[in-house]
Amino acid sequence: MTTPIPIYILTGYLGTGKTTLLKPLLQHIVAQGRKVAVLMNELGSVSVDTLSLQGSGVPVVDMLDGCVCCTLQGSLEDTLKAMIAENQPDVVFLETTGVAAPIDLIATLSKPELESLVQLAGVFTLVSARRFPMDVTPSANLDANEQTMIEQVQHADVLLLTKSDLVSAEKHEALEAVLRQLNADAPIFRVVQGNIDPDQLFAAKKREGKAMITSKPKKLSRGRFGRGLVSTRPKTTSFGDLTTLYHEFSGMIDSNRLHQLLETLPPTVVRAKGFYIDATTHSTHEFQYESGALQVVAADQLLLEKMFAIFIGTNLDQVEQRLRELEA
Repeated sequence: MTTPIPIYILTGYLGTGKTTLLKPLLQHIVAQGRKVAVLMNELGSVSVDTLSLQGSGVPVVDMLDGCVCCTLQGSLEDTLKAMIAENQPDVVFLETTGVAAPIDLIATLSKPELESLVQLAGVFTLVSARRFPMDVTPSANLDANEQTMIEQVQHADVLLLTKSDLVSAEKHEALEAVLRQLNADAPIFRVVQGNIDPDQLFAAKKREGKAMITSKPKKLSRGRFGRGLVSTRPKTTSFGDLTTLYHEFSGMIDSNRLHQLLETLPPTVVRAKGFYIDATTHSTHEFQYESGALQVVAADQLLLEKMFAIFIGTNLDQVEQRLRELEA
């Protein structure tokens, strides 16, 4: 009998900084001489985060164009088995899309078919201090995605509070009190730019026998737009009415015009990320946008076959039109 491989679920809403945190955790495990593999889930048809992990020396397997907790749930077992058979890791990370409901993943990983292969070692949930709802009472008028944020917190073994440096000390304290209402047992760590002591994080114990809190199913649908392709999934999902837009850039881009486009996106766009080549410097950049905040970093070290952008939100046809005008 072989010992089941520990698997950590890394979850949290869109833009909370999951991949930023994952990078130093992978480095920590590799430095210990252990092999680690990552299962990366993205709503879009291409994974920006997988590309950003180039050079880490860590095998990454993508599950794309859906959420691993609902639309892709049936393929999780087969994908995990194949990844482990090929890479023989000592540790596995499952980074979910930002709108995944952990309860379904916990149930899947607890199936008899997987219990001899992997053992859930912990659920790490990232929470954005800028975005998490402050009213979580039963009377609060929460949308489907806010409900998912709450579920992510309820099922966490560890809560990782990010973006707290961007809010007041009073809001930080108030948010911790809200999180304690939802999950009284999980330790709360503050994370800035992915910085945390990995030993401290991994030392946090998984909460055995925690209650499986369920919520009303969200009878919502999903579509995907981009390059004339439209596909809808008329079934219950974890991501409400969010849709994804994939846009491949046909050439180099004026950085100032792209940044202006991103900084003036409507509130219906909750997340955007991608890569582009600056028309002036001919250098490659990665951009990350969430909730009115834009971050751009150099990406010349990455070997990219194409430049593209992925947007997540609603009413994305207007964004597609603006991207076409940008390249006109």
